[in-house]
Amino acid sequence: MKRGYYLSLVGMFFVLIVSLVTIFKYNSILSEKSLYAIAGTQENYAWSIAKFSIQLNEFYAMINNETDIDTIRLKLDILHSRVNIIRRESESTKPLYKQAGYKENIDAIYNRLSNIHDELNKPSPDIKKIVFETHEIRPLAITLTNLADHAEVAQRTDALIDFMEKRKQLWLLLFITASLLIILCVIIIIYIKKTNKLLFSERTAIANKNAFLGVVVHELRTSLQAIISAIDVITNSNNKMVEKNQLQRLETAAGKMERQMKDLAEFAKIDNGYIDINKSFFKIKPVIENIVLDCMAIYSKKGVEVTVSDIKDIVVYTDSVRLNQVVENLTSNALKYTQRGKVHIDCDVIRDKWLCISIFDTGQGIPKDKLKFIFKPFVRLSNDRSNMPGFGMGLAIVNGLIKALKGSIHIESVLGEGTSITIKIPVEIGTEDLLTSSELNNYLSTEEISKIHVLVVDDNDMACSSITHLLESYGYVVESTTSPERALQKLLRKPFDLILSDLQMPVLTGDELFTALRSQASPNSSTPFIFVSAFADLSPVPEVPLLTKPVRISEINATIHKLISTKNSDLDNKIV
Repeated sequence: MKRGYYLSLVGMFFVLIVSLVTIFKYNSILSEKSLYAIAGTQENYAWSIAKFSIQLNEFYAMINNETDIDTIRLKLDILHSRVNIIRRESESTKPLYKQAGYKENIDAIYNRLSNIHDELNKPSPDIKKIVFETHEIRPLAITLTNLADHAEVAQRTDALIDFMEKRKQLWLLLFITASLLIILCVIIIIYIKKTNKLLFSERTAIANKNAFLGVVVHELRTSLQAIISAIDVITNSNNKMVEKNQLQRLETAAGKMERQMKDLAEFAKIDNGYIDINKSFFKIKPVIENIVLDCMAIYSKKGVEVTVSDIKDIVVYTDSVRLNQVVENLTSNALKYTQRGKVHIDCDVIRDKWLCISIFDTGQGIPKDKLKFIFKPFVRLSNDRSNMPGFGMGLAIVNGLIKALKGSIHIESVLGEGTSITIKIPVEIGTEDLLTSSELNNYLSTEEISKIHVLVVDDNDMACSSITHLLESYGYVVESTTSPERALQKLLRKPFDLILSDLQMPVLTGDELFTALRSQASPNSSTPFIFVSAFADLSPVPEVPLLTKPVRISEINATIHKLISTKNSDLDNKIV
């Protein structure tokens, strides 16, 4: 309705413009007044010259009949007035002066009439001389008449040519106006189509996001149901075996929620362009094998055979964390959507430049017309996959990570037969001596852990308590506080080996606590920090690692090991 209304307004506006231009051009070119201006004066100068010739003949007859001198003088004055009209240079006589000889002829006639006038004013005019002068004027008058005829024809010819040229200009103007109108209409149509396309895309995106939110709610409720049910069973049971089974269910449900939250956080980072790539040297074989084993443990199926090709035990240089995410997503998808048959993972390095990983499954496959949507976020294909668990963002995350790693991804699928996905990532080949210490020995001994004194700072009492108990269960010596101000006071008095602080806290944030501690002398002015946050973002302090909640003890151990190793290495360098 609104679109038609605006189009009508635009159409009426241009019709009005064209009408006004046409009226203007008509008034300036085609109207009667304009035609007079083009054709010249409507006073017939040829007729004026003809009347002069008639008056001249009458004058000639009068002097031959010896008419009274006063009558002759009066007639001469009339002749003079006629000559002055056609002799005066003006807009009306301009065409006459364009004719060759006109000026000479009219000047000669004027001079002879002046001679006659002088003779008539004498006391005794010589009539013979007056007759002679008049006789000499007659052929000049005939020539003047002929020149006037030529001038009139030339003027009308020029007027016609000018009119034809003006008419061409008018048609050209009308053509240009019509062309501009057509072009503008085309532009408006294209704009409307683009607007409609954007509106459709926006509606589709909103619909997909709404559907996605529905899936999120469903998945989270499913996991929460498992957690709540397990807690109820444990609370109302004294059977240790039952408690163990329910704890396993709790762990499975919590793990599922953790993976889903990580997917959401990862997609948010990809969507905002905040993907950080941290490359290092690592062995590719154990990474791939561990991923496959983890996925098999989560999505184990009796009728599915999982095989891995013989992977070369080589060291490559790329982002191991991002590669892990990509391969884990692709492998878990292959296992989820394969009910019977096999899943095969192949890994090889091509020309020492490209890490090529292929995942093949004999699952249900993807329709060809759906392949172009497979990497789009918030889109779940309208087939049996919609019944599968998950948010449907795995491949969107994979696509974003592959682009960040400057690699490529290729997918082939046959409905009912299976799917094959191949990724290629640029890598460098290294040797074992390039492996980091954490790669070679990524663990802390029980004795080392028992000597590490940690301060946990989190304004959320439940989060602070849970992290504290988690660290204590692994042997760390832990103190905790929910107040960042009290934490700062404690840190200014008492030394700690590590500070594990929440990032978003009231009054004093984690990075502000770090800055305050580093800016003054204290036992902890160089104590390592670890930030913990529920927001998956980059650390505000580049030298401080950031862990995203919920955190696993394995992540904490690995990060602590890395920080302690770095600190010890710096101390050794200072001693040397």
